[in-house]
Amino acid sequence: MKNKKRIFSIGIITVIFLIAIMVFTTPTMDEFDKWILKENGIICDNIGWNEECTKDNQLIWSSSSHFKNVGIFASYEKSIEFQNGEQLTFRTLGIFGTLFPLRNGKIWEILN
Repeated sequence: MKNKKRIFSIGIITVIFLIAIMVFTTPTMDEFDKWILKENGIICDNIGWNEECTKDNQLIWSSSSHFKNVGIFASYEKSIEFQNGEQLTFRTLGIFGTLFPLRNGKIWEILN
């Protein structure tokens, strides 16, 4: 009986420790933005109100984003529109301090 209680206690402590690590390593919105820009070759100048961003020498006309932080993970979706009307959407999951690109599908629907 002592072994079962001990194993149960160790299991609970492990789960609490794992959740604490997940909470403390959840990426911020700024980390998502920097990662998306770097991974997709987007270059931005004049950070702030007069920011101009380009990708493959095409001016990005507008962008919008959605950030969701649920404590143990975070998700981020950023859509950009080029001057010529072309649109791109980047979906990213952040967990344990690591960012993963996702596609629009079942996993993305479950997370959001």
